[in-house]
Amino acid sequence: MREQRAIRMNDGGDDGAVDFSPDATIKEPSLIIRPTQPKQVKPIGSSLILNCQPDVEQPELIKYLKWLDPQNRTIDQTSTAGAHVTTTFTSSNNLGLVITGLTEADVGTYTCTATYSNSEYLVRSVIVDSFYDITWVDAPTEQYPIAGTSYKVRCKVKANPAPLVDWYKEDTRIQDGNGFVKDIDGLLIQNVTAEDDGLYKCRAIVLDTGNIQDRDIRVEVHIPPTFAPDQVSKLEVVEGEMASVRCAANGKPEPKVTWIHMPDQRDLSEGTERYSVNKLTGVLSLNRISRTDNGQFKCVASNAAGQIERLVNVVVLIKPEVLDVTNVSVPINTEARVKCSANGNPLPSITFRRVGTNVVIKSGIEDYRISVEHDTVGDLAMATLVIKHLNRSDDGLYTCIASNKGGEGMKNGHLTVEFPPVYASNMVKEVWTWNRMPVNLSCVSESLPNASITWLLNNRIVEDDINVQKFGKGPYSNLLVTPVDQRYYGVYSCLTKNIHGENNAQITLREAHRPSKVSQAKFDVVTATTISFGFVGPTDTGGIKVKAYAVQYKEVKQSWDEGRNKSWPVDTPYILENLEAHRTYTFRFAAINDVGTSDWSPSEQRTMPKRSAPEEPKILVNKDVYTDDYINSPYGNSYEVNWKIPADNGEPINLYNVRYCVADKVNTMWVTRTESCRSEDLKSPDKTAFLMDNLNADTFYRVEVRAHNEIGFSVQSELVFKTATGVDIPPMQPPYTNRLSSVVIISIVLAVLFTVLVVIDVSCYFANNTGILYILFGMCCRKKKRDEDAKLGSLYGWRFPLPYCNNSTGESSSNGNGSSYTSDVEKVPLPDMNFVFEGKELLTNGNTYQSNNLRIEPTEMLKKDTEVEYDVKRSVSQTRFVGKDSAV
Repeated sequence: MREQRAIRMNDGGDDGAVDFSPDATIKEPSLIIRPTQPKQVKPIGSSLILNCQPDVEQPELIKYLKWLDPQNRTIDQTSTAGAHVTTTFTSSNNLGLVITGLTEADVGTYTCTATYSNSEYLVRSVIVDSFYDITWVDAPTEQYPIAGTSYKVRCKVKANPAPLVDWYKEDTRIQDGNGFVKDIDGLLIQNVTAEDDGLYKCRAIVLDTGNIQDRDIRVEVHIPPTFAPDQVSKLEVVEGEMASVRCAANGKPEPKVTWIHMPDQRDLSEGTERYSVNKLTGVLSLNRISRTDNGQFKCVASNAAGQIERLVNVVVLIKPEVLDVTNVSVPINTEARVKCSANGNPLPSITFRRVGTNVVIKSGIEDYRISVEHDTVGDLAMATLVIKHLNRSDDGLYTCIASNKGGEGMKNGHLTVEFPPVYASNMVKEVWTWNRMPVNLSCVSESLPNASITWLLNNRIVEDDINVQKFGKGPYSNLLVTPVDQRYYGVYSCLTKNIHGENNAQITLREAHRPSKVSQAKFDVVTATTISFGFVGPTDTGGIKVKAYAVQYKEVKQSWDEGRNKSWPVDTPYILENLEAHRTYTFRFAAINDVGTSDWSPSEQRTMPKRSAPEEPKILVNKDVYTDDYINSPYGNSYEVNWKIPADNGEPINLYNVRYCVADKVNTMWVTRTESCRSEDLKSPDKTAFLMDNLNADTFYRVEVRAHNEIGFSVQSELVFKTATGVDIPPMQPPYTNRLSSVVIISIVLAVLFTVLVVIDVSCYFANNTGILYILFGMCCRKKKRDEDAKLGSLYGWRFPLPYCNNSTGESSSNGNGSSYTSDVEKVPLPDMNFVFEGKELLTNGNTYQSNNLRIEPTEMLKKDTEVEYDVKRSVSQTRFVGKDSAV
């Protein structure tokens, strides 16, 4: 049950305050997209995942969770080969949007939608944007200069805008000189030595975007080869098998390794049928080892700096061979003996292991029932695996493993445990049918050897009945029953039997029928043209599940033959649409299962509401940021309010009104400051969010959202939130915004003021022969004719009678707000023409100018005072003309 906060409007007084009741608002269902930023900016070619998580009280009621691409097309969960925009369930009821290899075509708004509780449609969107990141064109991460030469460490990089490149070695910045020269495409090392070996860092910086990337480049200086200290000098290998011996040498560049067969001085580098050399790793592989391979092999490692050699002595061993492992089949609860024999040089030891595990079986270690007996017969090693009191779990494959220094030999043997019949745990014990339709009864039995199956009905064999067909005699059997009368309903027995015993399973065949009447139909949500129903199912479902509900409805004067029908599958929204407002309908309901439709329930009448204003647009909130009776905004100067599109009550919604004000808590109620209120009309019926910016930090605000159609406004939905301490970047602000320092801001303001004074002084010079410019020109050019000045004064005087430079005896003064002056200038009618002032056109048709209060009449345009604010981080200086009824 949803609860709404009671609102008491204080219509009296001039402050326009609104009081709120203390009741807390219950959390509305919503979707959360993580990361939570509404705009995700990623570099081209990168990958990202956006996780859509329902934020509801009962997650199991979430259905139809899906993602829509910027063209509002559903993104499939199982994508075709090559697609890079897919969806995947990250956890239960969480659907992730995966974009691999981001391209410009993938940029746009992605939307996650879901249905909650079969009636509420949830939606949340996120914007994906891209940019060209720093790209390494030619910057290998490993480079190999030769000692004694000059070498350029390559690092060619590109980005848009163009990057700056700097160099570091072991986190120390490299300066030009001391053998280093920085170039546009790399770092030149003069006269390379072993000391130049190390980790170099090529750093690319894009100042415009603030992006920075490092490229680690490993520089290795070549040195003469040396053998690794862990090289073997003797290798024991198994006859008939493969073996390998490694010859590892260190050096720069990487030494080239070759192998020589000493008895015949043959180079094995090119490879033969039985010998091969891996030129990269220096590994010599010997295939099908024979006794003739006994002897010495020489490894030679060489590079441009020198050559070294070493000898390896190869000794051939004989690998064990498992000759036989017995397969046995033994009844349950008896003793099993699995025997194994093997040979080899030296004589191998024998162990057992259960296939599928890595545990070696030893006598009495894991199970007191298990033991291993060992023996030696001539050149054969013998072992017997003994298992007493057999269980079904002992059935399976067992591996006999014979091992010596030459390796291992293994072979599998099977132990079969025979047992009497048992039934599968997932057998269906109750089956329904109706209208004499044939039905299949299935019996699944496990046994060794396989058991035979006999079917009985009420303890009599029914396999010979003409209305019964049997398929399969065991271990699987199906009985096809055609219940032509009531005798065929009852308890069927599946009797199974083999040499070790018998068993019996019972399956009940029942007759299904139509469901009883619907217990209750609830009119959950009623608008002018639609009704959302809820159903309490029938007391008797007929033995099987109800699969749908139906409604038959008509107008009062119509007969039921003229009525219309509508049905819905179970667990879908039960919504009846296209009804007419302010009209009375009669409804009756029925339940449907596979047998048929129930009788109609008693009829109910309902008069549809008149077409009216929309329902309340419910504001969506995240319970994780809800504190007491307000929301905590994560930003200091902005907050985005979201709401659910309400029912339009018969007339389409044409706009949403969002009004937000500073609020104070008086006792237990929130009271708004009327003078701080701002209002916005969003003329988009699909709009579900609005970003409020330029807010004060650490301040409470109350926001009201109303929906509007041609009939009027809905009831307002309200929310109180508190901005974070300090000033933060709004969610929609671009990620790279240059902020000016206070010194620069002050300099700009002073420059603007100076420019304004110069413009005023020039105007005074031409209009009234006053000002600093007039004095300077008077000193230089006193012979200038005064009648020309008078002409200029008469020309400009009617346009801008400025109090600052008027020759009249009146003095200018401020009224405290800097918005009015006292002057002797009278109201002068303005000519019928337009002015262009500071790049903006000001219409003056039929207007008059009054100098004492800077007012232009009768136009509706008022001049807004210039404001300059300093808070170390920003300044605002603006002069504009706005209408007196403007929202600004």
